[in-house]
Amino acid sequence: MSGGNKQIFKQFSINSVEDACLVLGSLISAVSANLDKYREYAKEATELLKNTDDEYIPSKEYDNINDKLLFRQREILKFTADHQKSSFSYIDLRKTIVKKQYVSSTLSDEISGILNEFLDVRNWSFHNPQSILVASKEAAEKNIPDELKGVVKPIPQLNPVMIQKTEKYELVMLASLVIHTEQRIEQFEKILVSMKNDYQEMYDSISGKLLSITPTDLSSKVQFVEVYRTTGLTDYQSDITQVSMAIQKSKYDGTDEKFNEAVVRMNLDDSSDE
Repeated sequence: MSGGNKQIFKQFSINSVEDACLVLGSLISAVSANLDKYREYAKEATELLKNTDDEYIPSKEYDNINDKLLFRQREILKFTADHQKSSFSYIDLRKTIVKKQYVSSTLSDEISGILNEFLDVRNWSFHNPQSILVASKEAAEKNIPDELKGVVKPIPQLNPVMIQKTEKYELVMLASLVIHTEQRIEQFEKILVSMKNDYQEMYDSISGKLLSITPTDLSSKVQFVEVYRTTGLTDYQSDITQVSMAIQKSKYDGTDEKFNEAVVRMNLDDSSDE
């Protein structure tokens, strides 16, 4: 088979309302699944707060919950407020579907504000190492007593290098985390509703589509159905992940040869003859 074009696989083109629905549907699915886990971990934080009488929380207990919350939050931010050219996110996708006139409704100031806040949080989360260093330098300089400013300056400690590890957290930090997650859940839910509304509007514009069967009638209302599956080491989802990595590394051109090179399968039933 002749070689394909590696470049065409770098971007998913949106050339029709069906393409737009496919993209938005994948974002809705990802946000919904991660939001369910975020709610679950938020409940863990609430329970820990209710059951703690001490003034401090051991770092292991706090971090075990906070780390899970941060991971799910970053995943949701990736699908809602990511400006990278190689990614799809709701904040950018909506600009595309408005420009192509697939949706006519405008976002409310509240939803636009939440998306912009998510973008700020996303950018800070991914780029904060440098800004934190700059901020630490600023904090050191600004905390010099007024009578000593211009006379002394902070000198960074270069040796030994101090490795900061938290042993425990003040209980108020856990309380703050609980409040924060409650606010985030409310914001995530509002964005998800907006995404589903846009999907419904686009779906309604498709002519000749099949109707969904409901307990009472046929309906053009979009159904969002949870599907539970078992994930395996060599299943279809694994193929998708491996091909995606090959595409990112410009090693995939659409040929069977490159597909087979990208997808590594382990046949656990194979055994060599002795």
